[in-house]
Amino acid sequence: MQSVIKWFENSENVTNKATQNYRSSFEVELAIRKEMLKTFTQTDYELNEDIDIGMFKIMGQNPDDPESCYIGNVVIEFDDGVWLATWYISGFRHYAYGMQVSSNILVFNFSYLDSDENPHTGLVSYTFLSENIVRGQWIEEGYSEKGIEELRKLEDDEIDFNDMHDANFGFSLN
Repeated sequence: MQSVIKWFENSENVTNKATQNYRSSFEVELAIRKEMLKTFTQTDYELNEDIDIGMFKIMGQNPDDPESCYIGNVVIEFDDGVWLATWYISGFRHYAYGMQVSSNILVFNFSYLDSDENPHTGLVSYTFLSENIVRGQWIEEGYSEKGIEELRKLEDDEIDFNDMHDANFGFSLN
């Protein structure tokens, strides 16, 4: 239960960093997450290629700026024995190939081009606490601190490409 509480606390901390212009998007997502806590049941979750694919809502923070926050989406897929991820954050797309490293952990090697067409790479590790709740940490070349991404799986009928970045663009989007 401690991991899901940390997932919510991190989501709350990210929301508290949002400026007034963006706060409502973060608060709506936080309210959904708060409701999810009421029905969460702790289990030893194991990944399933048929269930653990789909679109997830991200609330995250860059490691280079403690006041940064962002909200976006990641699509996780399993194709021909390979885990794939595509992030949609602030109009940028990041792509990754991944692998399952334990019963409930996926690790992705991501890459993207910044606005100056410079390539960047890094690693993200997602721990699935349930089918709908995922905790993430990531690192990127040139930075020794970790960023966080707390995910919530979107419902099949929930369409959401609200991908904003607040505070500053941080290193990951420059």
